[in-house]
Order: sequence, then C-alpha cells, then structure tokens
Amino acid sequence: MSSEPNTPEGEDGRTVLLDGVVGIRIRRLQSLFGSHWQNWFRGRSLAVTPVQGGVLLLIRRYPGISQIALARRLRIEPPTLVQTLTPLIAQKLVERDRAADDGRVYELRLTRVGLDAAALVESSTPQHEADLLRFLSVEERQVFLALLDKAIAGAEAAIEGQEKAE
Repeated sequence: MSSEPNTPEGEDGRTVLLDGVVGIRIRRLQSLFGSHWQNWFRGRSLAVTPVQGGVLLLIRRYPGISQIALARRLRIEPPTLVQTLTPLIAQKLVERDRAADDGRVYELRLTRVGLDAAALVESSTPQHEADLLRFLSVEERQVFLALLDKAIAGAEAAIEGQEKAE
C-alpha cells in the first residue's frame, strides 16, 4: 500500500503542488527559472544570478545611477542591493565611485567586461525565456506577462496597505 496521499495530477501526469495555492507555484517557477538561468549562463562563462543580470542591464541603461536610485527602481532596500552588487564588483563587472558633487553618494558604472556581460544577458535572455516557457504560445506568453504585471501591482498595493495600517 502506498503512503502517498491522493493528490491531483496535471494533464501531463505530474503531481499538482498544493492545488489552488498560488504562492507555491510562483516559488516553484522562480526556482526553475533560477536553475535554468544559472545553467544557461554558466555555459556562456557568466556567473550572475537573474537579479544581478537585471542590475547589469539597468546600470548599462543608466550609467552613473546612484545606489539609492537603483535600489528604488528595483524596489529593494539599499542593504539588499549592496549584497547583489558585491559579487558584481568583485568580478570587476561594476565600478562604484563616490559622486563628485556629493561624497555620500555612490555612482555605479559598468566596466568594459561588465558592458560585455550586459550585452550577453540582453542577447541571450529571449532564447533562455523561450526555452523555459516552451509550452506557451506567443499569445499565451503575452497574457502570462500581463497577468504577472497585474499580480505584482496587486501584491505591491497589498504591501502598501499593510504598511499604512501599521
């Protein structure tokens, strides 16, 4: 007799994780995305996380952006950004210099190697995502992205509501 509880299965026969619970599915997709990303870029000799890849793209788009402005754009706390930046600086992908007009502010720029890494992230991401989302049609991907954006906006509003209530 199996000790496995009766669990629903998807169309492909795989067990559905906590049927009806969105958070665990989002976390599972994030985990799969991160694993695929690491393998994908490791094969291209680039050791950055998805968040670090995004940081490289943002710094390339806004050279000289301050750490505070970048943290705001990413909607993360400055200490969290420092944890993300530290390996990028150690790999000599990002330079952090004090602003000429305000010594309290750090400005971020990509090095030559960082520019190459950002270009690789930008050029490789569409194929990486297509590989990961291979079972979605182009139309389904557009709907998926729109739904993700809507869910993110709702989650941000919920967090803001909690903060105001405190």
